[in-house]
Amino acid sequence: MLKLGISLFFLFAYSGAEGIPLPGHGIAQGKGLTAGMGVGTLKSSGCKMLWSWAGQGNYSYNSNLSGGASIKFVGGNLDSANNLVNQRYSVNAKFTRSEPKYALFAGPVFSFENTDLSELRNEFSNIGDEDNIEIATRCSRMYAEIGSSIGYQSGAGFLLTPNWGISIGHNLDLTFTGTFIASLSSSIAFNLRDRFDKFKNNTENLWLSLEYSTSMSRNSAVIHNVILALALGF
Repeated sequence: MLKLGISLFFLFAYSGAEGIPLPGHGIAQGKGLTAGMGVGTLKSSGCKMLWSWAGQGNYSYNSNLSGGASIKFVGGNLDSANNLVNQRYSVNAKFTRSEPKYALFAGPVFSFENTDLSELRNEFSNIGDEDNIEIATRCSRMYAEIGSSIGYQSGAGFLLTPNWGISIGHNLDLTFTGTFIASLSSSIAFNLRDRFDKFKNNTENLWLSLEYSTSMSRNSAVIHNVILALALGF
């Protein structure tokens, strides 16, 4: 354990990069605030396309440590009999190793769907219990609320040129009912900041990204998400 701790210390001790796009419309930068917002679509075989909206904010205490929160809304007609509007909130921390051309990160994530504290306490007190709510259709089951979860996120961002970057990411969550949910993502991003003098004077970073992610739901169905996003750094 001591050797592992020393290895992790040296892994994250040096930082040499700022302004590298990360998964989830994030940015690796030095101390400061980053924010991202995007819209896109959500699709799974046999179900109608849904719309998604996502936003996130992150504060970097230094080049190695940051924390933040995010929210994602999903809505639309599931099928001829059901429609859906739900949201999911997350809080996270990131430990980052940066170099001039790339950044690596990993950290814990806690996610929940209900902001009612009494409901959250009830979830904590019933960890491991199955949800007995009846769901009408396969599409309804696929996108039904899954409750709170804990997990981790990891990923990397790479600068191909000063104007273009790519990223890859991985999330693994365990719900309070004992279900694992895994997701993978990749994105390509373009540096808008260097195209406009006004952005150079008022921001540290400005990236436009197109991200694709896929996740395995609790009933083994694959869900595809494409999102166009803008990420700012101050």
